[in-house]
Amino acid sequence: MKSKFPGYIDNYLENNILNSKKVLVSFDTNILLNLYRYEKSISADIISQIRSLKRNKFFDIWLPHQVALEFNLQRKATFKKQERAIHAIEDEFKSFKKTIEGLSKIGGKNSEVFPLKKELGVHFDTIGNIIKDYLPKTRSQDSSDPVINNVYDIFNGVVGDSYSQEDMANIEREGEFRFSNNIPPGYDDEGKEIIYSYSGVKINAKYGDYILWKQLIDKASQEQLTVVLVTGDVKSDWQSKEYSRVRPDLITEFKLKTGQDFYALTLPDFQRFFDSKLKRKLSDKTTNEMIELTAKDNSGWLNEILSAFEHFDNPLTLKEIYKFIASHSDRDLPPSWEVIIRRTVYNHCSDVSAYLGKKDLFEKISSGYYRLR
Repeated sequence: MKSKFPGYIDNYLENNILNSKKVLVSFDTNILLNLYRYEKSISADIISQIRSLKRNKFFDIWLPHQVALEFNLQRKATFKKQERAIHAIEDEFKSFKKTIEGLSKIGGKNSEVFPLKKELGVHFDTIGNIIKDYLPKTRSQDSSDPVINNVYDIFNGVVGDSYSQEDMANIEREGEFRFSNNIPPGYDDEGKEIIYSYSGVKINAKYGDYILWKQLIDKASQEQLTVVLVTGDVKSDWQSKEYSRVRPDLITEFKLKTGQDFYALTLPDFQRFFDSKLKRKLSDKTTNEMIELTAKDNSGWLNEILSAFEHFDNPLTLKEIYKFIASHSDRDLPPSWEVIIRRTVYNHCSDVSAYLGKKDLFEKISSGYYRLR
């Protein structure tokens, strides 16, 4: 019976993955894009860790073509978002400085604000210089982008092949059937409405995770190796809350189609479980920062969605919710933030199949519009 249901066996990671003779390590798009969201020392630490795997005989590293494509399509928007955040801090500081200086003029030196302005003033130049040091001057040029140069170097020669248009058409048909029946992975992305292309082949963004899944299966079949996907996502179409790990149906499908084992781990968990095999370790600072960022990226979204409905007081489309949050949220939006928003709405709407059965907050009324119940 075990051979028919391998993914449902307890301690699958310990008994199967960790006992492999060799492991093919692959990376999800968010791992690479998040390198632009960390401070430089942390990004450098993660890059060094990934690079060290290439020199480790226990591991092979490989990047699915879909991940490489998504990274190249999204990287400029990701680090430009960081640039805008720093410029926003600079603008806020200038506005604060101007306000203090203006208020201190009311009543002159006898003003109660004047001594405050005098005390703060000695720090203004220091604060201004600190902000300037963080302003990216030419980062939009690849020659000054340490992330892209390192990513290109590390994954040179280890990126998978793309699919033909015929292959992609078959994947879309399969994906449509799987999504309509909540068969993972990828159905959390069903609401994506972006079309892009690679070498003349049309690609529908909502099938991105399923394309990645197919490429992982193809690679495992070719190489006959255990595959571990390192990811920063905790989406329900990849992770099981009941098992507190990758979904058992995904492990089972992978095993039955390839004869090989599959698992998905965050980078901190990858280090924790493969500790004895690693020649280089992430610093505690890096590990804690990654855990903290993942927690922030996956919490508090429901309140922001509710704020959008309260602001407009009328039915909204997902695009309108995205637009409101993009312009009003104080958080550093992760690469997959629209997916998280969409999933959160679905999880709290009994009119869609992804409803979790708890808080039924939203009603789907027509043509993609939602309203508060």
